[in-house]
Amino acid sequence: MKQDKREILIKIRNYLRRKKANKINLLEICQELNYELNEITTWASTPESLIEQILDLKSQELMDVLDYDKYKSENAVDSMVISGQEIYERFEQLSPANYVFIADINPELYRNCQNKKFELIRKHLSNNIDKGQETGEYKANLNKGMILDKYIKRIKEIHKPEFLKSEHFTFSNVFSNIFEDYLEEVATEENWNYFRKRKQFYEAISFINR
Repeated sequence: MKQDKREILIKIRNYLRRKKANKINLLEICQELNYELNEITTWASTPESLIEQILDLKSQELMDVLDYDKYKSENAVDSMVISGQEIYERFEQLSPANYVFIADINPELYRNCQNKKFELIRKHLSNNIDKGQETGEYKANLNKGMILDKYIKRIKEIHKPEFLKSEHFTFSNVFSNIFEDYLEEVATEENWNYFRKRKQFYEAISFINR
């Protein structure tokens, strides 16, 4: 995605979120944000296509973070730590709280985007469990399907609009209540202790204090 288009989409997303919009008027958006109408309509000619572009912005960020090839040279625990750190660094763009307003504008598009995201996260966790078991970092007797179902269910819970709109939705809350629980459940004792040592490093750089 070109940088100028990306910046426009971020500004529009933030404007619509602040306004708590339940419909989109392209002309009004341009007037409020000082854009010419054709600056937007060249790549988003309808309100629906604009919403699709905003959701695509989020999807592209998440796909980049969870790209399996990026972590081929890392072990399973470090893969999770590094991807978690990337999510922290990109939290402004990835935070579902910044996109939940779309559920009021176009529930179907929002729901489809959410489902694709959950499938992407499930695939990431599945690959991570496979790697962890292959390297011996994770317990050999894990029930992979049960673990994936459990954590995807928890991730879906924190994506409910009522939670996203509350003060409880922070990176620290998500990290502490899902990420750490997952690693504690799947990792061997030795590798859980290894993770806890790594945790001291990203605590030092305010990794979980967002």
